[in-house]
Amino acid sequence: MLRKILLAIGILVLAGGLMAYAIHRASAENIGAELECPPGYAQVVNLEPIQTGDSSSTTSDQRCEPITEAQVEFLEPIKPGDEGWEIMPYEPTEKSEVVFGPSQESVYRCVFFLEPIQPGEQESKESEPVCSSGPIDSINGISLDSSYLIAKFYDNTNYGSLLVEYYGPSGCSTSISYGKTSLPSNLDNKFASGSSYSGCNVLEVFDFTNYTGPTYSCGPNCSSFYALNDHVSSWRTGD
Repeated sequence: MLRKILLAIGILVLAGGLMAYAIHRASAENIGAELECPPGYAQVVNLEPIQTGDSSSTTSDQRCEPITEAQVEFLEPIKPGDEGWEIMPYEPTEKSEVVFGPSQESVYRCVFFLEPIQPGEQESKESEPVCSSGPIDSINGISLDSSYLIAKFYDNTNYGSLLVEYYGPSGCSTSISYGKTSLPSNLDNKFASGSSYSGCNVLEVFDFTNYTGPTYSCGPNCSSFYALNDHVSSWRTGD
């Protein structure tokens, strides 16, 4: 009699174990299946850490949760005439200092004399440079007594290590601007900061020659060209 009772208990325990295993397997398969969430809801899945001997994580929980405004943002396209449709040119917040007369710098640098960009042309004609660590009164017979400082460029940010000064016969205006489509090898990819003067309120620098490639506009005081530091191959300035 006792043996029959123990056998019955064993059968019940075994049946219960098989049933629990079947329920767990069915639940696991159901969790592994992808939920179809209603509109406005997103599927959220929780994974168990990978156990020793396993090759992947197992899913412990899967549910649908409402999508919040922070998760999804719908943008309307900008239409012609709307604000932001046109990219406006850089507008300086300050005016350049008018500097007239010879360079009085006491550090070694090179000075060029530029002609304004003429109609139909892309860049200023320039003289041969004069390089010195003292005052420079003239450039190739052109007196700087009646000339205007146009721009300065530096080797380092924050106006450190002056490299070059550019002078011209007049300051910038709505009809007068200056620029160089390329730089000599000793100045190419050297500029890291600069300043413009004498009505030249906007200074533009370009990564490539002929005013192409990535560009940065500032002025008249540019303590850094940021991503274009040591990557300037052409420049221009104007009112």
